[in-house]
Amino acid sequence: MSSLTAEDVLVAVEPDPTPLVLSVARTLRASAEVPELRALIGGTTGTVALASVADRQAVTLDFADGRVHVRHGVAGGVEPLQLHFYPEYTVVGGGELGEAVGRMLSPPLPDWNVAAQKFCELNADTAGFPEQLIVVCTDDDERLVYGDGATTFEIHGSAESLSAVLSGWFDSFLIALGVGAVAVIGSAAQVSVMCGAHWKVRFNG
Repeated sequence: MSSLTAEDVLVAVEPDPTPLVLSVARTLRASAEVPELRALIGGTTGTVALASVADRQAVTLDFADGRVHVRHGVAGGVEPLQLHFYPEYTVVGGGELGEAVGRMLSPPLPDWNVAAQKFCELNADTAGFPEQLIVVCTDDDERLVYGDGATTFEIHGSAESLSAVLSGWFDSFLIALGVGAVAVIGSAAQVSVMCGAHWKVRFNG
């Protein structure tokens, strides 16, 4: 039997999905790009419910035939596991199945410059997005410049922090700013636009 590819692992969501459903699905798709995690998804069967400890949101993951379907709420008869955010997903409980789902929801971060490139590509046509985005890695002061124009915005942070924030981790861009994961140079209006850009990556990346 040939090995699974990312395309073979279908991550489906319900119609009109909730934000948590979209974010969990996005994370699973990222895991499907990693051979080890792709095989884990493809080899898992059963139903797992996850209840956020931060709010009233919950999701149910149905694994079957190398695919996973993500829907909101807790399936009947299923005891939900705790879903924490540190700043991304950590699953508590559930034994081996819970541990497997936790691994699926913790894919390795891309390099910060790869995350920055995708962030810009997904948001290039977003209204108000800066004509020029400058991303500075404070580990070695490497700077990447995307776009060319008079309207500029800068994001500074360590390689790890940039990878996390620009990949859609954290509940919001404002939280990432608040905890000091990144620093910015720009206007309040631009920060608002970046909040929307971050959510676009988090829910649709």
